[in-house]
Amino acid sequence: MNSAHRLALPAAYIDPAFIACLVASISERELVEQFDRLYGASLSIGELCDGDLRSFSEFVHNCVYLRLPDEAIVSLRVSSQEGA
Repeated sequence: MNSAHRLALPAAYIDPAFIACLVASISERELVEQFDRLYGASLSIGELCDGDLRSFSEFVHNCVYLRLPDEAIVSLRVSSQEGA
């Protein structure tokens, strides 16, 4: 995956750029708290359920991954290959 092409879900789960977006997003406390508030989820207090995680993944896919500039997507993919 050398280009900045973005994958649809569920195929995006194999894209290192999407995985990096998920990890960075779940690490942002304010983002998770606001997600919980808007979606009625409880990720910020550690109550994990498949539906909440799936919704969060879809949220990150639509609001972060698909909107990042091409250069950022390529950079995330390169970074993941260098770390491997």
